[in-house]
Amino acid sequence: MHIMLTKKNTPSSFKLQTMLQALCLGFALVQAPLAFAEFKGSNPMKESREVASAMLKELGGKLQSALKEGGPVNALGVCQVEAPSIAKRISDEEKITIRRISHKPRNASMGTPVDWQIKALKHLEEALARGDAPADIEFVEAVKAGAGSRMELRYAKPIVMQAQCTACHGDPEQISPEIKAKLDELYPQDKAVGFKPGELRGAVIVSRFIGFSNN
Repeated sequence: MHIMLTKKNTPSSFKLQTMLQALCLGFALVQAPLAFAEFKGSNPMKESREVASAMLKELGGKLQSALKEGGPVNALGVCQVEAPSIAKRISDEEKITIRRISHKPRNASMGTPVDWQIKALKHLEEALARGDAPADIEFVEAVKAGAGSRMELRYAKPIVMQAQCTACHGDPEQISPEIKAKLDELYPQDKAVGFKPGELRGAVIVSRFIGFSNN
């Protein structure tokens, strides 16, 4: 877990820091209700976790259907069209930013990580290397956003390479000519190959702005 405050610990900022420390403790305990009592609205951490899981579940279901209907080549079309569409719909509905990133993106214009996301990927990769269960791994960072009490809550959940994904993301020498041709057509700058099952393929990231009540 990560907490970063860009403001000094003045009396006006002490309340924010105290709540963030409680928030971080809440993550470790899996939802301590008091950790979120002073947030405006509902539980922002729970919401971030839920929307990340929802995106992975929905995209995974569409990929499984595409694989059954037309194999890996058919699934590539889902990744190209459906994944950005799902991310945009959830972002609009939830008033957040959600997308997939990777240190080796398939679509450089959409999947290239920015500074905090690079840090998140490193954190997730190190957790996997330690043997932590993927379901238990997540990255959280709260950063003060501008003046006042607004914060940016940043969340990342790992996308772990699965055996069935090697057809499109595995050893380049083992990828079929048909899939290579489709990858060249859809993703001329593709870097998302060379992964082995169990490795970090990337992450779903969620960013939202949250505020505190004055009570």
